[in-house]
Amino acid sequence: MKYELSLRDEILQISHRWPIIFSFCLIGVLIGLGVSLFWPTTYRVSKEIYVGINPYQALTDRNASEHAGIQFNNPDDYKNWQMANLNVLIQMDWMIDETLSNLQDQDDYWNEVGREDLARMLKVNWRNAGKWRLVAESDDPARAAQALTVWHDTVIKNVQNAVSEARNTLALDTQLQSFSSDQTRAISRLAELIQLRETIAAHQKTASAWHADYQPSQDEHWELWYTVAQADLDPAWEPHLSAFPIDGSPASSYLNWLNQTTIVLDQDIQTLEAQSKVLQVHIDETSARYKDASNKSYGLSGNLQVEKIRRRLPEQYAVRPTGLLILVGGILGLLLWVILWLGRAALKANQ
Repeated sequence: MKYELSLRDEILQISHRWPIIFSFCLIGVLIGLGVSLFWPTTYRVSKEIYVGINPYQALTDRNASEHAGIQFNNPDDYKNWQMANLNVLIQMDWMIDETLSNLQDQDDYWNEVGREDLARMLKVNWRNAGKWRLVAESDDPARAAQALTVWHDTVIKNVQNAVSEARNTLALDTQLQSFSSDQTRAISRLAELIQLRETIAAHQKTASAWHADYQPSQDEHWELWYTVAQADLDPAWEPHLSAFPIDGSPASSYLNWLNQTTIVLDQDIQTLEAQSKVLQVHIDETSARYKDASNKSYGLSGNLQVEKIRRRLPEQYAVRPTGLLILVGGILGLLLWVILWLGRAALKANQ
């Protein structure tokens, strides 16, 4: 008689044999635990640093926006980008290279270690502003502690320097805005005076055609007066304006006054042109200083604060994959029982 497999009966039997299933899993767990005791030990050392930021200049920090390639619209975006940017900066190649160079100055052992090897040892654990944890992992706890200590000091020094440069960009940007505003006003004023000089030249041409004893009409008198008076000239023009011919003066008086006006205008125009050139020199020099400071800031905020928390030695502990190996052992024990159960069921089906 051929055996017919009944899933219902098999499930019922399994429910009564749970101690056997549990035993297979337990054996797998114990084997996993035993393997973990012989697993190569990795040592992890860590040290905390404080990271804080005041995002009150989030919407006006041109340096950060240029590095990010976006315009920040709210402080949260600014803060999140700063945190991510700091995380990248800490692990950049040049930061690892400087750390390795400092280690090699302390111990010849590190002469045989490359950048990639050191980079694999070092990690950063963080979630947001507050406490960040710098971590180093190695088979040798002494080497891990040494690498972490040097990396920690290198990070603090370079990040604080970058933040200092970021503060310089804020000051330099303020200077640039001031110089640019002054130059814009000077150029605008220069255009007004050049236009006034052209108008005066037209009046000079007209006055030159008058005969010496000609007396300009009252309308001509006031037209000349308003041409200059409405130009909003600075107080230095007051003596010259006071010398404007009285109504009824001969044409020669007006022509002499117009000639003198042209001379004063030319002096003011030359002064403004020189002022604009000097301002352009200041703008070029400040722009170069801003660019240099911006490059050295790596886009960090001038309001970022990165400080040491403790001066004590790094925290150290062994890292073993005990939990993972126990889980894997339990699963393998269960799979072994499933395989045996399927084999037993297959044998019954063939009988």
